[in-house]
Amino acid sequence: MKKLHISSIVSMLVLLVLFSCQQEERIAADFGYVRLDINTNSYVNVGTKLPEEYNPKQIAVQIVNAEGNVVESTDDWETLAGTQIRLQPGKYTVKASSNGFDGSESGFEIPYYAGSQEVVVEAGKEVTASVTCTLANVKVTVNFDQTFVNTFQSAKSVVSSAIGGVNSLEFVMGQPSRSAYFPVGDLSATVSVVNKGGQTFSQTNEIKDVKARDHYILNYRVAETGEAGDITITVDETETVYTFTFNVSTEATTRLSVSEANAWSYFAYVNGTVESTDQELVADNMTFEYRLASAQEWQSVKATGDGTNYSARLEVLSPGQTYSFRMVYKADNVEFASDVRNFTTEATTELPNGNLDSWYKSGKTWYAVSENDYNAGKLFWDSSNPGTTTGAGALVNKNPTQGNNTVVHTAGGYSAELKSQYASAFGIGKFAAASLYSGQFNSLVGTNGAKIDFGRPFTSRPVLLHGFYNYTSGIIDYVGGNTPAELGIVKGETPDSCAIYIALSEKMFTVDNTQTSTFIDFINDESIIAYGELPAAERVSTGGQWKEFTIPLKYKSLDRKPSYIIVVFSSSKYGDYFTGSSNSLMYVDDIELVYEGYPAEM
Repeated sequence: MKKLHISSIVSMLVLLVLFSCQQEERIAADFGYVRLDINTNSYVNVGTKLPEEYNPKQIAVQIVNAEGNVVESTDDWETLAGTQIRLQPGKYTVKASSNGFDGSESGFEIPYYAGSQEVVVEAGKEVTASVTCTLANVKVTVNFDQTFVNTFQSAKSVVSSAIGGVNSLEFVMGQPSRSAYFPVGDLSATVSVVNKGGQTFSQTNEIKDVKARDHYILNYRVAETGEAGDITITVDETETVYTFTFNVSTEATTRLSVSEANAWSYFAYVNGTVESTDQELVADNMTFEYRLASAQEWQSVKATGDGTNYSARLEVLSPGQTYSFRMVYKADNVEFASDVRNFTTEATTELPNGNLDSWYKSGKTWYAVSENDYNAGKLFWDSSNPGTTTGAGALVNKNPTQGNNTVVHTAGGYSAELKSQYASAFGIGKFAAASLYSGQFNSLVGTNGAKIDFGRPFTSRPVLLHGFYNYTSGIIDYVGGNTPAELGIVKGETPDSCAIYIALSEKMFTVDNTQTSTFIDFINDESIIAYGELPAAERVSTGGQWKEFTIPLKYKSLDRKPSYIIVVFSSSKYGDYFTGSSNSLMYVDDIELVYEGYPAEM
């Protein structure tokens, strides 16, 4: 074997190193390098009290290539400070912004900084991306000077953004001053004050053409002259500063107040009072103003009153919405307003299964409910069926009330079929008037009758019950022993009549039809808030045709609210007395509560 000389080995190693270096130089020549130089220019002063979890000066960086792909990123650019970032040649955008917040929400002491720069990376060269992050949202500061503190009991300014979903922020006189930040968008500032005499004034000003890095300083002070409620705005040339001068009387002259609104679904009754005044007020100049709580513009309605107490009905409202209102007096250069109060209109609660298309048979008994709702315990409607299909009534096994898909008001659905009949078994029988009601069958009372719970939880206030019925009246062939003589019913001669009625109450009623003393007195019972029934002239046969009915609810008081609703349909009006015709047949369909319009009073 030949021996290699040491000089030969060294020569080979030198060649190998040279080749390796040349290879690295060739590979390196295929890439370029970027160094980051990130800084912030606040333009306005940054608040000193920041949430612990958010540091606006911690700048996150993304390097995005021409295709929009992120090729390098970090939550804190300082981790890459002083280092070369190797990239393939091409155009890149270096994006830098405060880490942990995107500036899309409003809040106190949360400035948001952002900036970007495009760079071109060339093979074998280094380029520096110098990005200056500036304030990317809008700063707002509110100041109440000493004249405000000396003059008013209280004052606050609410700043709102025109951008949907951004929370308004409230600045309250007497609380520590803090800076607020909003996403870029038009702003409005509403200042409200209460002077030492208890008078309330408010004013809204719009701030348009808002830009990033703007700092709006709202300085509120009392001017020495000017009419009450005037506000002037001045803009400093070196910085966008809005100075609000609020001119308002410091002595009590006229003081107005409003009480809690009586809000229905589509309207509300409001009342106001002139608490004090040292001048003659013309009643024609008194109004109530109202608006959606989220809106800016007031609507006005004339007030009716005697010089001291005023009232009005606010109309064309929407259900389930929150509104603001106040009483206002305006005449010449004089204006007085009460405090602003809020109310929420009632929901328009529908009758469950009001179209009567859902029916479910549990055991032998039919119910006007879907199977899912029945199993979930959501039974709104009940009938006389359990009295003839359960307990001792199971021997009869009849359902006076059930669904019908042939005689219907709306094609393709069901109606409720109510068929009065005589039910008997083993020589024991009773006349059974078919019924459908909001409530629950309670229990049988031996073989003589039953207990029924009338009413289901309900807190809305409709003005009408509307629907359709088809009624065939038979001649009364059964008269119960407790039927009042004053009804003048003659067996075999008097035509039967149907019944449809509705009531709103403060309690549920349990009726035992073997004890007439338990029957509900819808007119005189103090628990009944409102009542309505089908007129006598319409309780007769409809000739086999569907007939529309509309029953107004008459309210004993327009201020009281119900806890329960009672709706009853019966093919024999005096079925509670076991009186009626076994030939009476009634169909009911498409029943609903109506909330639009205005209530009648008893």
